[in-house]
Amino acid sequence: MKLYKIMMIAALLTVSACSSEDIVEDDERVVNVAVPASERPLSYTGTDGELTGYEVEILKAVDEKLDDYVFNIQGTDDSAAEIGLDTGQYDMIAQGLILSPQREESYLIPSESNGPSLMRIYATGHFADEINSLEDLTDKNITPVSPSGGVYNLLVNYNEEHPDNELTFRTTDGGIPTAGRLQEVDSGAYDALIQPSNLGQQEIMDIAGLDLHVSDPIEINPTYFLIHDSSENEQLNHDVGSAIKELREEGTLSELSEEFYGEDILKYETEEGGN
Repeated sequence: MKLYKIMMIAALLTVSACSSEDIVEDDERVVNVAVPASERPLSYTGTDGELTGYEVEILKAVDEKLDDYVFNIQGTDDSAAEIGLDTGQYDMIAQGLILSPQREESYLIPSESNGPSLMRIYATGHFADEINSLEDLTDKNITPVSPSGGVYNLLVNYNEEHPDNELTFRTTDGGIPTAGRLQEVDSGAYDALIQPSNLGQQEIMDIAGLDLHVSDPIEINPTYFLIHDSSENEQLNHDVGSAIKELREEGTLSELSEEFYGEDILKYETEEGGN
């Protein structure tokens, strides 16, 4: 009887970890997925208390296509998600992630991207006619960048390729949110901010009334979900890639992009990035 009770409790905990709308069948596997809880429009908690956003809705659509899985989508911060992915606590994470050699070596990568990340420059309004590329930032005061992020790699690579026109920038481990960075540029504390544009910048600027110039994409990179590297997840990796491909061909990714970004970002996939 004690063993039976333990088994029943374990079963209930497994079901409760999933969405309240999900009932886990005997032949279904629960896949734990970590996403940011407050990175609108990429992934955030809606007014109903449920997670939503561009990547969250893609994950839900992938889950609908895969009968053998039930996705347990959980909100958490970026660092905890990455640690959890490394340890196997999470099977998959979604954070608008760009591939790097380290990530390709450490994780399973689906065969299909979930869309492009568009790197843009956000500059003070009086630089509207001056800043449209990295070359235009030579004598400008750039907001500090994370030494482990994609912007840092972009700037380092640019300086290596342009030794006669190098950019000056500082690094920081401080986690200043996007809204704070945009405010710093608007106030004139810095001349320009370089960021992927999938962090809700336009909505922040509209709500706060910030007068900033936004460049065209200076670099375009595909983003991917990352999957914990294990033999058990190899089939999951294959299935997720196939499902995303179907969603792309059906136009679902474009529809979700229009809903959450106000434009079809997939149109940039065939274009070459900037610097």
